[in-house]
Amino acid sequence: MSEFDSSILQIDNGEVLYYQELKKHIDSLSEKFREKSVIIQGVYDAIIKCLFIPKGQALGSFSPKFIFWVKQHFVLITIAGVNIACCIKSKKPICIYEAYYNVIGEAHATISHGGRDKTIYELNSHYSWIPRFAVEIFLKQCVPCQTRKPLKQHVITKPIISLGVMTRLQIDLIDMRTRPDVLNPDISYNWILNCIDHFSKFTWAYPLKNKSAIDVALKLRELFFVFGPPKILHSHNGREFVASVIYELKDLFPDMVFIRGKPRHPQSQGCVERANGVLCDALGKWMTLHNSSHWSDGLLPVVYGINTRLSVPM
Repeated sequence: MSEFDSSILQIDNGEVLYYQELKKHIDSLSEKFREKSVIIQGVYDAIIKCLFIPKGQALGSFSPKFIFWVKQHFVLITIAGVNIACCIKSKKPICIYEAYYNVIGEAHATISHGGRDKTIYELNSHYSWIPRFAVEIFLKQCVPCQTRKPLKQHVITKPIISLGVMTRLQIDLIDMRTRPDVLNPDISYNWILNCIDHFSKFTWAYPLKNKSAIDVALKLRELFFVFGPPKILHSHNGREFVASVIYELKDLFPDMVFIRGKPRHPQSQGCVERANGVLCDALGKWMTLHNSSHWSDGLLPVVYGINTRLSVPM
């Protein structure tokens, strides 16, 4: 069997196992909740037909109880000429039972494997009628999430108060020398410059060949000219951040204040240290999912997923 065939078999087996576990959970529910916990394709088609029945017309093969349930929970919306049954409260399209695996998997990958609450938030922004237990069962079988657990819990820190976007930008370097990304003999990335806005938790990440002051300053200069300089630039005491090249940024942006804190000090660097862990976890899951050893290729999609998913207060 070829490698391509084995990967297809693994994906198919994952979907089969997911629906087997999902069916077990549904069967364990009481009869009252079992029938309407999920909507299968046949029930969805019946909902569409019921919504087309005008008032005062014969109900056909549908019971009055079913008609009442449909009218109370669903509404018909025409999108691009196609009639779609949507939740009457959220106005989001119904996700049928048979599509759970693909829909949940796509949403989970979009947010860079961000966990249950972030996945549910992403799903609810596009679909309705996806129960929480369907997401939890999927996450238990997500291979990247189960194989790349953090080695320790994140530190609990004393919060630093920020009053607005780009009032405080925290920066740090992630050492990737143990897993260098060699694109060709001339390009080899060994560091990640991680920048996070302390107020909004918006993140920027750049691959670096080395941690020289020139490379760091060029990336920061690029960021500041696109998004504007922060009022406070907060970093640790590493020499790459106190070099004269970094201080030249203050010549370009004289109103910016430069603050140095102790390396890996939770009280001052906790936000960016946690962000480093989140980025490394998500990047590792991306590499596992795409079977890639080039982490620099995954920086952009991973950071995009982190920035667009639900942000939970620390």
